[in-house]
Amino acid sequence: MMKPIPTILRSDELINKSLHKASKIDEPYDKIFENKVRKENIDRIATAESASATYLKRIVRKFPTSEKLHPFYEDFLDLKFGIDNYKLSLNNVQWAGEKIVELATDSIHRLKAARSAYQMVTIRKQFYGRFCSVLEHIDKDLRMLGECRDFLRKLPEIDTESPSFIMAGMPNVGKSSLLNSLTNNNVDVAAYPFTTLNVFIGHMKVKGRNIQVVDTPGLLDRPIEKRNELEKRSILSLKDIRGVILFIMDYSGFSGYTLEEQEELYQEIKRLFHKKIIRVQTKIDISDRKEDVAVSNINKQGIDELRSLIEREINEFTDYGY
Repeated sequence: MMKPIPTILRSDELINKSLHKASKIDEPYDKIFENKVRKENIDRIATAESASATYLKRIVRKFPTSEKLHPFYEDFLDLKFGIDNYKLSLNNVQWAGEKIVELATDSIHRLKAARSAYQMVTIRKQFYGRFCSVLEHIDKDLRMLGECRDFLRKLPEIDTESPSFIMAGMPNVGKSSLLNSLTNNNVDVAAYPFTTLNVFIGHMKVKGRNIQVVDTPGLLDRPIEKRNELEKRSILSLKDIRGVILFIMDYSGFSGYTLEEQEELYQEIKRLFHKKIIRVQTKIDISDRKEDVAVSNINKQGIDELRSLIEREINEFTDYGY
């Protein structure tokens, strides 16, 4: 799962916040006036540096690097912003944090050698000017990362480390009912980016282990050639989820799709996804049994057997790398 990313401040917000903290510094009386001024200006620079550089380092640390970003999320991020732009902005923010530390170190060194109060105040003001310039230089990067953060928060929160069972099959074949039967209606709903589609994520506990059952109505339920480019990318992102596909077949004749149409979709998904596919027949209360795995969402026939099959499959995840 994605770790929480803090709110991203704009450059002017970070400047104002840092300099406001620095302005609160007021050293106690010293009989040698220059000592008071020196200490006060050193502390103000150190405070501005700490408030900003620490924050920028935190941003870089909280955002996943492209190497650590799961391909499921990377596909969407690349489509929306460009992964190279994402990496560049993170690098620029890291540079800014390091540059501010460098400027503060140099300014404090000069302050320690300064003789007059006027020189000391001048050095601090020069630091402030350079400090502001550095942060203004990365304003576009902060804005872009803010947009990335908001975008990532809207993505379906699929646990990419937990075993998943992804449902596929034509509309009206009983996918959503089966999802509810397997997960006891423990289902979260999230939106896919760029589309009006939702993803439904059900949760099961098997021997203390979290199992996800994912239904994507509108994605894996019709031929890919009928999709626009954004929907195709959404479909292909599913290939990066570690799991097994449950392909739902309806032999009752009530779904509105022929067996030939269902078989064509099955063959297409088989070509697209290099994953294990298990065919699951639904509505066996009103149709003859044709598949090895068969259930009814009405009388719950076969549901326990399907749960047992899922339990057996998750024991093979490590061996087969689903």
